[in-house]
Amino acid sequence: MELFAVKRYDEDPDKKQSDENEILQKLLKKVEKRKRRHSETKKIKEKLADTPREETTTLPKDVEHEGEVESAAEQEDIINEGVRYEQDENEAAAANTFEVLGDDKDQKNREKIHAILPSWLAHPTIISTSVAPTSEEPEDSLQQAKFLSSQVRGALKEMKITRLFPVQTAVVPWILEAHTKPAPFRPRDVCVSAPTGSGKTLAFAIPVVQILAQRTECKIRALVMLPVAELALQVFRVFKKLCEKTDLNVCLLSNLTPIAMEKEKLVEMYKGKWYSKVDIVISTPGRLVEHLHSTEGFCLKNLKFLVIDEADRIMDAVFQNWLYHLHAHVRTTSDQLLSGQAAPLCYNELELAWTNLQPHKLLFSATLSQDPEKLQNIRLFQPILFTSVLANLEELQNKFVEHAEKKASEARGGDFIGKYTTPAELTEKFCVTQPRLKPLTLYALIKENNWKKFLCFTNSVEAAGRLAFVLKTLFDKDEDAIRIDELTSSRMQGGKKTLLENFRKGQINGLICSDALARGIDIPDVDIVISYDPPRHIKTYIHRIGRTARAGRLGTAITLVSPPEQDNFNKLLSEVGKVITEEQQSSTSIEELNARKYQEALEQLRVKIAKDKRIRILEMNRARELKELETKDTSSMTVMEKLQMQATLDMHAKVDKKQERLLASKRQLSKKFKPKKLNKKEEQPDLKVPKKNSEKNKKNKVKKMKLTNSETSDKSKATNPQKDFKQKQANKKKKSKGKTNESQTVRDM
Repeated sequence: MELFAVKRYDEDPDKKQSDENEILQKLLKKVEKRKRRHSETKKIKEKLADTPREETTTLPKDVEHEGEVESAAEQEDIINEGVRYEQDENEAAAANTFEVLGDDKDQKNREKIHAILPSWLAHPTIISTSVAPTSEEPEDSLQQAKFLSSQVRGALKEMKITRLFPVQTAVVPWILEAHTKPAPFRPRDVCVSAPTGSGKTLAFAIPVVQILAQRTECKIRALVMLPVAELALQVFRVFKKLCEKTDLNVCLLSNLTPIAMEKEKLVEMYKGKWYSKVDIVISTPGRLVEHLHSTEGFCLKNLKFLVIDEADRIMDAVFQNWLYHLHAHVRTTSDQLLSGQAAPLCYNELELAWTNLQPHKLLFSATLSQDPEKLQNIRLFQPILFTSVLANLEELQNKFVEHAEKKASEARGGDFIGKYTTPAELTEKFCVTQPRLKPLTLYALIKENNWKKFLCFTNSVEAAGRLAFVLKTLFDKDEDAIRIDELTSSRMQGGKKTLLENFRKGQINGLICSDALARGIDIPDVDIVISYDPPRHIKTYIHRIGRTARAGRLGTAITLVSPPEQDNFNKLLSEVGKVITEEQQSSTSIEELNARKYQEALEQLRVKIAKDKRIRILEMNRARELKELETKDTSSMTVMEKLQMQATLDMHAKVDKKQERLLASKRQLSKKFKPKKLNKKEEQPDLKVPKKNSEKNKKNKVKKMKLTNSETSDKSKATNPQKDFKQKQANKKKKSKGKTNESQTVRDM
């Protein structure tokens, strides 16, 4: 109620002024008294200095002590009086003014609030990042892994896998043991944060296949979610190889295949009842939502595993709210049991509820989020975290001494150990260059170090296209057979597949790509990863450099930075305690040696950009014109206008066909306009049309011809009657000439 109280200003200003003057006079008197006493003590000290030491052993101490005590007492009185006066003024001001809510008056004295994580995030199970084999480890360690079944062990040997990585040896036996517990006990959900290339795919694929291999009836019991179709295809191939020696069936749901074909693979009807044809489904979020709403018989009520790979990306984006649709589809009595809405009445009811529990959730990512709100959306059940650190802690301390000391001094629970770790076999470097010479520096580094298999990342699709064009023109003029291509989201799906396949085979040496390729895709034997543009976020950097140093192989990551960008890049790395000290040197004479070639390449790039801009403008104008023609009313148009409109539509259709042939796309033609008819030479002889349809078409054509002829004749009669008369006379003359010619031929005979 104090906020709504009206303050009345009834005070007398003269009285207030007199009170202030009195307080000021008192303060001045006390200051003068203090000065007088200070001068007296000074005189006493001077006198004592002139007297001998023996005589002044006792007296000066007492006098000096008394003077100090008195001066200190006066000083305290003055200070206290001043403080009281200030407090009175502040209280008077507060009484006559309104307080601003939310105004921070003492920002400097405000205590810093540190993030406190849940215990499962703050105290995880530690995994080593060192994937390379050790001397103590036997060559065939699969035989010692007794938790693996013979079927899975045989499939791994066919995949030429002889040993398990640290992530797999820690996670796989834990999941297998969690599912051996009796009925009412529910396994804890698992979160794994491990570096890229550490074997996370097999860490969830092995236990899922081994547990589901014991099933008797075919039902969808495992759902694996991935953010991108390329990643889904990669995981599908791993599951397919593991399931070869079992009766399990795997299905891929993504935009790589038509939805009708996927429906045939998923379910079948038998005696009026739907049955599932697959046990494990690998899907992208968008395609899963489509099947949940459109595929009849697609049921996930018996789901036992829900695996979310690249979990941080799926949580960051909405992805058509797939989790909401999945929970609505899989909702069972277990939700009511956990929320306390429907408590079990007896042990049998609890045991029955076990069969309808929510699936065991497995989250995997190289950059797992620690945001409680995002993790809450997935509704984890008593989760356990497996995260990674370097194998040798001394190496961590020697590498990041300052950051380690700083973290040790803070000693707070805001970050879990191993957040955003990188493989131990990875070497990170930076290269400082000028912004205008960045393409030339990259060209010189590739040429000097003779890199034959590398990836180069940019922050945008346009930058990737321009850089790829410049590097192509520079290497085309050299004798070195280094092939470079562009791989971005603008490429068609078929083009991406062929490019990646050629890159794997070694037919293409370098790919200039955007961050669409930075997540999860496994490309073997990548020697170098180059960040042409410094990443905007630390997660992007971790996923970029994770394309190399995979599965225990050595790798190098280089970031090109300009002097202004270097400070921001170092701040970005300091968020996770990373410090890059090694610098990649480039030759200082690159501009002098390659100035001419570089200038020509830039000129060609300018021409290409201008040409692309013109093409873009033409396409926009063509699309606008097509839209206007489609919405135009043809009822009030003349025949000539209709013909002209049809001609423009045919012209646009020809342009579309040319573009489709160039891009090799599979777009369907517009249903509003019929495709162009083939000539007699182009017509296929095998195609036969039924007689009824052909007769109908002929009749329709004759009717149309009569209508058009009648319309034109009526118009000509109405407009130009003299032309009709002249045409009749000309026809008579032709007939008469024909008769005379015939008579002459007869005479000649």
